[in-house]
Amino acid sequence: MKISNGKKVVVTGRDICFVAGIVTLAVGIYWLVRALFFDDTNLPAMLSSISCALILLLYVVKRR
Repeated sequence: MKISNGKKVVVTGRDICFVAGIVTLAVGIYWLVRALFFDDTNLPAMLSSISCALILLLYVVKRR
Protein backbone atom coordinates (compact mmCIF):
# COMPACT_ATOMS: atom_id res chain seq x y z
CA MET A 1 0.00 0.00 0.00
CA LYS A 2 1.28 3.43 -0.84
CA ILE A 3 -0.17 6.89 -1.22
CA SER A 4 1.52 8.88 -3.92
CA ASN A 5 1.38 12.47 -5.04
CA GLY A 6 2.20 12.35 -8.72
CA LYS A 7 5.52 10.50 -8.95
CA LYS A 8 6.55 10.99 -5.33
CA VAL A 9 5.51 8.40 -2.72
CA VAL A 10 4.12 10.18 0.34
CA VAL A 11 3.05 7.39 2.72
CA THR A 12 3.71 3.65 2.60
CA GLY A 13 2.34 0.78 4.64
CA ARG A 14 5.71 0.50 6.35
CA ASP A 15 5.36 4.06 7.65
CA ILE A 16 1.88 3.33 8.98
CA CYS A 17 3.11 0.18 10.75
CA PHE A 18 6.02 2.11 12.25
CA VAL A 19 3.75 4.82 13.68
CA ALA A 20 1.28 2.24 14.97
CA GLY A 21 4.13 0.32 16.60
CA ILE A 22 5.41 3.44 18.35
CA VAL A 23 1.92 4.32 19.61
CA THR A 24 1.24 0.83 20.94
CA LEU A 25 4.68 0.74 22.56
CA ALA A 26 3.83 4.01 24.34
CA VAL A 27 0.57 2.48 25.56
CA GLY A 28 2.44 -0.61 26.78
CA ILE A 29 4.90 1.57 28.68
CA TYR A 30 1.94 3.45 30.17
CA TRP A 31 0.45 0.19 31.48
CA LEU A 32 3.84 -0.92 32.79
CA VAL A 33 4.37 2.35 34.69
CA ARG A 34 0.83 2.18 36.02
CA ALA A 35 1.42 -1.37 37.26
CA LEU A 36 4.74 -0.49 38.90
CA PHE A 37 3.80 2.76 40.62
CA PHE A 38 0.03 2.63 41.18
CA ASP A 39 -0.61 -1.11 41.84
CA ASP A 40 -3.18 -1.19 39.06
CA THR A 41 -2.17 -4.31 37.17
CA ASN A 42 -4.09 -4.84 33.95
CA LEU A 43 -2.01 -7.73 32.65
CA PRO A 44 -3.97 -8.48 29.45
CA ALA A 45 -3.80 -4.86 28.30
CA MET A 46 -0.10 -4.60 29.10
CA LEU A 47 0.90 -7.84 27.40
CA SER A 48 -1.27 -7.33 24.33
CA SER A 49 -0.07 -3.79 23.68
CA ILE A 50 3.60 -4.67 24.13
CA SER A 51 3.31 -7.77 21.95
CA CYS A 52 1.49 -5.86 19.21
CA ALA A 53 4.17 -3.18 19.32
CA LEU A 54 6.92 -5.75 18.97
CA ILE A 55 5.17 -7.47 16.08
CA LEU A 56 4.63 -4.19 14.23
CA LEU A 57 8.16 -2.93 14.80
CA LEU A 58 9.72 -6.25 13.80
CA TYR A 59 7.63 -6.15 10.61
CA VAL A 60 8.98 -2.69 9.80
CA VAL A 61 12.59 -3.74 10.46
CA LYS A 62 12.21 -6.86 8.34
CA ARG A 63 10.75 -4.92 5.39
CA ARG A 64 13.55 -2.34 5.20
